[in-house]
Amino acid sequence: MLIAFVIVSCKIGFDTQVYRFIPSIDSDIYSENEIRKKIVESDVKSIILRNDSILEYWKRYGGIGSSMIIKYALIDNELIVYPTDVEGYNVPDISDMHFLYSRDSLINIKTNEKFYNQKYLDKKKIVKHRL
Repeated sequence: MLIAFVIVSCKIGFDTQVYRFIPSIDSDIYSENEIRKKIVESDVKSIILRNDSILEYWKRYGGIGSSMIIKYALIDNELIVYPTDVEGYNVPDISDMHFLYSRDSLINIKTNEKFYNQKYLDKKKIVKHRL
């Protein structure tokens, strides 16, 4: 007699979602060179939702990057980041942060920083090229 147990997790059907921080720069105020300088000086940050409870926060400081794995909860349209990463360390840039969540973007409620979904950015790029 063979008995098999199947464990099903809700994480199985989750599609990884990649959100990139895009600095907000008013092109009416800054020259093209100033815009390039601001983009180069801004931190390169990403939030990757790996599954329904784990995210990866990635940040590049100049030529060095770092990556942290942190738990989160999604309640209604609010993504709430846990106070410490999975190793128990505080990550000041993202620990205890709250984001407004949509499939297209994450908006930090405290700082108003906007992280756009990579698929959304790719669609916008395609639409611009068609115009």
